Amino acid sequence: MSSYSAFFASPQRSHASPWLLLGWGVLLCLAAALLPALPQAAHYHDFADARTLMGIPYAMDVLSNLPLLLAGLAIAWQLRRFAHTSAQPLPMWGWLLALAALGFAVTALASSIYHWQPDDAGVFWDRLAMGVIFAAVIGLAVGQIYGALTAATAALLTLAAAVLALWIWRKTGNFTPWIVLQAGGMLLLLAIACQPRHSPLRQAAAPLLPLGALIAWYSLAKLAELGDHGVFAVTAGLLSGHSLKHILAALAAWPLLQMLYNAQADLAEPFSVRLAEPAHPCRSV
Repeated sequence: MSSYSAFFASPQRSHASPWLLLGWGVLLCLAAALLPALPQAAHYHDFADARTLMGIPYAMDVLSNLPLLLAGLAIAWQLRRFAHTSAQPLPMWGWLLALAALGFAVTALASSIYHWQPDDAGVFWDRLAMGVIFAAVIGLAVGQIYGALTAATAALLTLAAAVLALWIWRKTGNFTPWIVLQAGGMLLLLAIACQPRHSPLRQAAAPLLPLGALIAWYSLAKLAELGDHGVFAVTAGLLSGHSLKHILAALAAWPLLQMLYNAQADLAEPFSVRLAEPAHPCRSV
């Protein structure tokens, strides 16, 4: 039976307890509530590349969102092809990929609007759109070690947490909950990524998601964002770190497309054959 078909059979019993996941969520909630309130960086909207091109202010920061839109369209297109090939109802991980595709597309729009006229109101919607991608990725990662229901619940709770954290920031100026959500989510992704490929914790029902690659692209995008002015200076004004961040963030769609490729392979190859491959901790593909 393929790993795709396993989603429609009785779910395997994971050796990982959902209570561990719940405990991690509670710990993050406590951290968000008890840690000192931190404001957003004072000069967050002071981007290095303020050039106007063809009447577009902050043109490169606006136009560099196009790869995010293309990433969302690529995921949606490949997911549609997979659904047509499988001729079966879309599994939960497929719906989470659809959510990620929507998130990439909405982020491209929200980020473009924000960078056209940078302010707190605009970045609120920009971050909320990014929260959709983050929620989808958390759900897909959790689906690697738990069943479909737990994965969907994790995605919904992450999205709700993103909305709440951003609402708190807008109402009180406290940026700490958003920081905790991002940091805690990335630590969870890292913990799941470092499980051996054929660990008993892995769910045979879900196609392999190369989390290592996804974390790498996210980390590079974050570094580019932090080095906005430095990258702009090094490239002699050709490209800012923030524009580069958008491009690198779009490349985070590649691991999601790889997951779809793995699912296609599962349709054509018996799962017992795939289990013959050696395990490798923190494997990215």
